[in-house]
Amino acid sequence: MKSTHFIVSAVLILVAAAQAIAQGTYTAQDDGYNQVTIRPSDIPSDAPQLEFYPVSIYKGANALPRLNSDTETRMFRTRIKAWSKIKSNFAGHYILATWGCGSDCLQITIIDAKTGKIFHPNGVTYNVSTNVHAALLESGLNWHGEGSVKFQVDSELLILFGMPEEDTNRRGISYYIWRKNKLSLVRFVPKAWYGDEYVNTLSQPCVQHLQAPPCLQAINFLGFIAQR
Repeated sequence: MKSTHFIVSAVLILVAAAQAIAQGTYTAQDDGYNQVTIRPSDIPSDAPQLEFYPVSIYKGANALPRLNSDTETRMFRTRIKAWSKIKSNFAGHYILATWGCGSDCLQITIIDAKTGKIFHPNGVTYNVSTNVHAALLESGLNWHGEGSVKFQVDSELLILFGMPEEDTNRRGISYYIWRKNKLSLVRFVPKAWYGDEYVNTLSQPCVQHLQAPPCLQAINFLGFIAQR
């Protein structure tokens, strides 16, 4: 469990609320988005597309997953074993397995359906999608975090919205291709994150407006963290 993700999310909610209040723009209908939100409009017109990286689809039987291959695989063996039973969903003969690892956090593991090999992609083992516009997360089947990664079975391209491994320097929209059992970045569209001085300045208005719904949301979220 990556508890820092909970704290980052709560602080972000607090900052977004405080900014609106400080600027006098907060209303009951405020959607909480601000200038650091990753939005559909941030996608470049010439961005890589899934269909640009076609690959043939494997239709054979799935190999048994190699659940004792490394420490991280053994740690998540139950999740990986369950995912290994589905048909390939990524890059022809791979299974892109995901599960929640905290608030707005999505764990990422890749399983080779042909060989049973397990991959924890270097630098992209998890993604944090805090303050990503809901329109970009709509494809998540079970929860919004799943929508922060876009992929399909007949393409080598993986599109990621958010912060790979909570690295603020890599926050934005990342385009990777999966070849030779590794992810390679082919394009990156950066989106700035809050600096410490920005958080400290903008958090003050919530002290005077604790009943504003976004402030209450952040406070409740921090209470949840304290109980963990």
